[in-house]
Amino acid sequence: AEETLRGHLRDAARTAANFLPPGNVVSLQEWVECRMPGEVELGTDDAGLVVLRPARNAREKEPDPALQSFLSRLPSDQFLQEEEDLREAIVSACEKAPETLAQVKRLPSVLKCTKVLLPAAIKLEDWIERRIGAEVAVETDAAGQRVCRLMGSEPLPRQESRNREKDRSEEFFRMLPKDAFLPEEEKLRMAIFDFLAGWSAQELATLQHCAQSPAVAEAKRVMFASHAVNFKDWIERRIGGELILRPDPAGRGELEIHLTPAARPVVAERVALLQARKPPGIWPAPARPPPHLHPPPIPAPMPHMAGGSERGSERSNRQDRRRDKERKEPQHRDEVSKQSFFDKLPADELLEKELELRQILMDSLDIYFQKHPAGEGPALSMIAGQTKAYQEIKSSFLKGVSLREWVDRRIGGEVATKMGSNGQVIIFPRDREVNESSADADEVMETAAELDGKAQDFFDNLPPDGFLSQEEVLREAILNFLEAWDDVTPPTMKVLQRNTEIRDLTKACLSGAPSSVSLKMWIDRRIGGEIATWRKDGRAREVSIGLRTDHGEEADAANSIEEAAAEASSTKKRKVEEGDGLFGSGKGRGR
Repeated sequence: AEETLRGHLRDAARTAANFLPPGNVVSLQEWVECRMPGEVELGTDDAGLVVLRPARNAREKEPDPALQSFLSRLPSDQFLQEEEDLREAIVSACEKAPETLAQVKRLPSVLKCTKVLLPAAIKLEDWIERRIGAEVAVETDAAGQRVCRLMGSEPLPRQESRNREKDRSEEFFRMLPKDAFLPEEEKLRMAIFDFLAGWSAQELATLQHCAQSPAVAEAKRVMFASHAVNFKDWIERRIGGELILRPDPAGRGELEIHLTPAARPVVAERVALLQARKPPGIWPAPARPPPHLHPPPIPAPMPHMAGGSERGSERSNRQDRRRDKERKEPQHRDEVSKQSFFDKLPADELLEKELELRQILMDSLDIYFQKHPAGEGPALSMIAGQTKAYQEIKSSFLKGVSLREWVDRRIGGEVATKMGSNGQVIIFPRDREVNESSADADEVMETAAELDGKAQDFFDNLPPDGFLSQEEVLREAILNFLEAWDDVTPPTMKVLQRNTEIRDLTKACLSGAPSSVSLKMWIDRRIGGEIATWRKDGRAREVSIGLRTDHGEEADAANSIEEAAAEASSTKKRKVEEGDGLFGSGKGRGR
């Protein structure tokens, strides 16, 4: 064993001497921290002796298939133009001084290049490490933050200085009273709670957000004026029973602030004081409780629409009653199962799977509103159909519970759901929520009213956040048909339905639907976020169909024209029926 260790160390020394630049510009420790994070610990102990060991809880990293696939498509001997743009943006950000990875990711220039080059599953730090690792290092600083630094620039503080800082920090905490707060600590604590009470963004506040608050920054300056104490350490060691810091689920290198049950009454009190504008403070009263405090609302049950006519035959009524009786018990079991699912979830925090699901929805919202700033919001069915990560969470976690129910009850303080104008369930951030005009409400009601009772029941019984197997197959067939369409003019619904495969799949998918449900109606209400239908110029006899990415604007404009024409016609007809038509009521006044 000794001979094996000796051989490995000699090989490592030779390799490091041949590979690393001369003059100790980049030390072996820096290279290990930058290129092997989480795998090996190389540094010194309290006695100054060199320590080399596997990282705590280190596990062999399995190659990420998505990352490997992405990297294999990049040229090995040069950069793509998009890569060159991203490289320039990162290097420019770090030229003057090292910058935190989280801050680099938020820079507009980097954000723009990242969205163009990197798929959603690829992390920026992975691209930096594997493509420009000889120029830019991603390291962990003394505060535990991930930092981007240009190779050849002044290294981050070494382990020895960190040990000295740690000693001074420990001395500071030993001086603090164990059963009380110093006045300066109490001021800092309340500044943090005031910040959280005033936080109104849709995402949870992070430690960096908190530190940038003017009131918190001033309280920190007073508290830590002559002491090298880390803000994160103070929170965890002094008010850790009230606040918990957790890594953000998106992997941005930030720490989210979570309230414990003990802190909720304190923040609730500060919210009330801020809303009452007492005491006067820097932070305005939030329009709604902050996401840290807002309890997930339990949605009211949606009213069921009538499913039949009073003029139906007695035989039909008997069949309806029998079907209702047959459905009652399974529905009751489903409700009990759902309630049991939610009862088992922690009331004051989200599980890891829930955090992943929340991030998927937040990313989908960001992408949607970047493309459609004035849009209503993405359809849940579109998110469920296009996001592989969601499908995995759905199969392993959301068993028997719809995505809409989970959103309403678990993150309802951040994300709201509603029925969109196209009949689909959509989501949108609560901070975009506005008081809808009565005209908007009427429009949604008119859209729903176009369906008769049985058709409405058919769509109500379909999963709002996913597809049945028959629907998924039909959706894929239509998407394949449209993607293969090579004519400049988009196909019509008539052409689509001439396709034998689609005709057979439509028949299978709508086999249980009433005769009033058409393929167009199914497309509009189930996959309208991906596929658009419209009449050219709002007047053509034939209905066109196409991918929203190609024809979305044209379709929306044409449908608006058609809706306006239909409304004008309806208004004219109503006036004629009321006797206020063009030719009057048919009666005249005698002379």
